[in-house]
Amino acid sequence: MPLVSENTLLSNAEKGNYAVPGLFPFDMDYIKIIIEAAEEENSPLIILQGPEFIKDFSAPVFSSALLTAANNAKVPVCLSVDHAFKIDENIFNDVMMCIHNGWKSIMIDGSLLSYEENVKITKEIVRLCHAAGIACCGALGEVRRFFPGVRNYKEPFKDDFVVPDEIMTDPEQAKNFVDVTGVDSLAISIGQYVRSLWEEEKLPVKRTARLDLDRLKAIRETTSAHLILHGSSHVNEEDLKESIKCGISEIKVASEYGVIWATAVRDILVRDKNLMFPIDIQKPALQKVKEMMMGYMRVFNSSGKAGY
Repeated sequence: MPLVSENTLLSNAEKGNYAVPGLFPFDMDYIKIIIEAAEEENSPLIILQGPEFIKDFSAPVFSSALLTAANNAKVPVCLSVDHAFKIDENIFNDVMMCIHNGWKSIMIDGSLLSYEENVKITKEIVRLCHAAGIACCGALGEVRRFFPGVRNYKEPFKDDFVVPDEIMTDPEQAKNFVDVTGVDSLAISIGQYVRSLWEEEKLPVKRTARLDLDRLKAIRETTSAHLILHGSSHVNEEDLKESIKCGISEIKVASEYGVIWATAVRDILVRDKNLMFPIDIQKPALQKVKEMMMGYMRVFNSSGKAGY
């Protein structure tokens, strides 16, 4: 099936009361299981990866592999560039690299910048994306990330952590941001946060983050941009379901299956020291990741919606 635009997928999700899963291939082997999960659940799909990873994998090779997989999938797929870990002088080159390699949507996350700086850089990226005929996603409000390289605070994660109001997305500011920048979609902060193995995360993942659904409703009322939830692995499952009813049309998942994969690989290497080939080492881990992805599709109500 030919690639589908992100705006089309998200518009369909809003009409059908589901959220499109946004899934990340951490290497080439993930591509197969992501497509298989979507096909077995008959779910639309957005495949994501950040520019740092895309470059590390070799942008032409990795992008070509994804394009081939997407174009041969039995369900509608969009390729979307996730946010960079930092915004620097390379951001415009990275955007052009992704556009030239066939990606159909690009996220620019200036949420850790001042509001004025966020607006300025986002407007520029929107201009490039729209000139190329692809979508652009902005970000407003900080999603607290408890892992190295992206944190701008010193405190470690604590089980009773609650996202402060002042770093979440402000509804009125969201309206202004969308109006001024022209983004197609907006990634928002409404109570979610992200942990990882670096913070000694263990399975099962604790779903202790609670979403501010009233804030979400207010954001939905103030802007017509598609609303995206990134950093969902630790969110209470019922809150995820309710967020879809309140206007979320895409939910990104990554941290949880990173922990699942790493835990399973460590376990099998301890249990069977004769394993040598990567496929034999990875296969059980990838199967567990695939099952988790399919479970999320059911939670997001996207199963059976590929033809919607």
